[in-house]
Amino acid sequence: MENSLVNPSQTVETANHSRFSAGATVASLSHASILLPAVGLGILLVLLCAPIFGDLWNLWWNRYGFSHGFLVPLISLYLAWLQWPALRQIPVEPAIGPGLLWLVAATALLLASEVAGIITTGSLAFILVLAGLVLLLCGYAYLKALAFPLGYLIFMTPVLDGLTEPLVWPFQLLTATMSAAILQALGIPVLLENSIRIILPTVTLEVVRECSGAGLLVAVLAIGLPLASLTLQAWWSRITLVLSSVLIAIVANWVRVAVMGVYAQAGGKDLHGPYHILQGLFVDWVAFGFLFLGAWLLGRMEHAAPTPSLHEENESSSQIISLGPASNRAWWLACCTLAAATVALYALEGGTAELKKDLTTFPTVIGDWVIDHQQNSESLVGLPDADESFVRSYRASDGRRVALSVAYTRTQRQGKELVGMGTAPLHEKANATVLRVEEGSVPANRTIIDRGHRSIPVTFWYHINGTSYADRNLAKLATVKQAFVRGRTDGALVMVSTEPRKDQSEDSWQTQEAFAAAVFPLMQEYLP
Repeated sequence: MENSLVNPSQTVETANHSRFSAGATVASLSHASILLPAVGLGILLVLLCAPIFGDLWNLWWNRYGFSHGFLVPLISLYLAWLQWPALRQIPVEPAIGPGLLWLVAATALLLASEVAGIITTGSLAFILVLAGLVLLLCGYAYLKALAFPLGYLIFMTPVLDGLTEPLVWPFQLLTATMSAAILQALGIPVLLENSIRIILPTVTLEVVRECSGAGLLVAVLAIGLPLASLTLQAWWSRITLVLSSVLIAIVANWVRVAVMGVYAQAGGKDLHGPYHILQGLFVDWVAFGFLFLGAWLLGRMEHAAPTPSLHEENESSSQIISLGPASNRAWWLACCTLAAATVALYALEGGTAELKKDLTTFPTVIGDWVIDHQQNSESLVGLPDADESFVRSYRASDGRRVALSVAYTRTQRQGKELVGMGTAPLHEKANATVLRVEEGSVPANRTIIDRGHRSIPVTFWYHINGTSYADRNLAKLATVKQAFVRGRTDGALVMVSTEPRKDQSEDSWQTQEAFAAAVFPLMQEYLP
């Protein structure tokens, strides 16, 4: 009889132990069921985004003002990790309809951008793909919670160039004007010429694009936004910190140029090199130093919000995340979408085209123009990493000289794209024109390339699948269309330049464009 009696406390402990063991088993199975699809989806995402990852790496490594891009993904991951306790409280509710639509649209944009070699839209599309995956797999609540970490990734892309580029010239003017005012206040005679040239008694300083301070805004925001989010709680203090830091950075840039003027006026000669680099670092140190000081001061001013207890909601924080039927369907849809895009990407990138004829066999006589064996020594912008390039000078009977340059790329990869950072200077002062050919007229551009105090007139156009394009956006769209229709993205940049001239009359341009018009039909025989 004694052996049949059971202690109630032992029964409870046994039940709790069994419940714990069962929960642990379910949790381990649940984690395994989540881990396997996540690994598969991650592999597909890496394969699909490999080209844009490589382009971003080259951008961060090689382009001035983008070295902070290496830190942005790490900071974004840290911001997302901080949301993990809150995310565990949110039920997983996949938004299959809207999420799939978002993911398909973002993936299509990513695919088109990678095929055309457009890093700006490609990097933006990558962020949209991540957001689409969150919405499809986890739902609106997860997307809202991760909106800031995902949005912060934009600082690793060149998307913000479109916002800062219009500020470069106004910032150049403002920096030159305010620096000149500071020097005058110090008793140094100053003459401001052409709005950006500061003429001192001993030296002339020119505020170039890199000295405008517009690029520093992105770096300050890239550090200031997460710092404000992590250290401050009130919206007013966060906005105050970021805006005041931007203002301090702008003023510090004025002071930097003024200090350079004082140094030059005092007899300093090493205005470039290491000293100039230290001056640039001075502005960064002032801006970032103010960021951390401002965060500390504003943190003391605002009322600290109560910190949630780690012991609260233990039961809900340890809830098991499992995949229901809707989640399984969402994971399969995500994997199928990324897999289809990956197959399409590598299938489209497989096609290439060769030149119809070797460019070295290009005619030595074109109309009244004869080859000039004295090569043009001017180095113009263009495509230095082109797969095939060709430069040749021609001379007319009256002594006029032109230089013909052709750069052909088989694919639109970063560094070889027809429309990109390499060809951007061509469009800064470009005006549309037309070339009169036998078939009618074809579009082209007139532009001026500055080389010191020399201005070189250039006529240029893009040759894609036998068609001439002057507008860079149309040229990009043509490469995308060609990729999907013909399975290749090759194209060429054709430039006709003359010797530097002060006379930019219409007659001078027409003579140059007459040679370009004679060249155009020949390009059809050589370029695919």
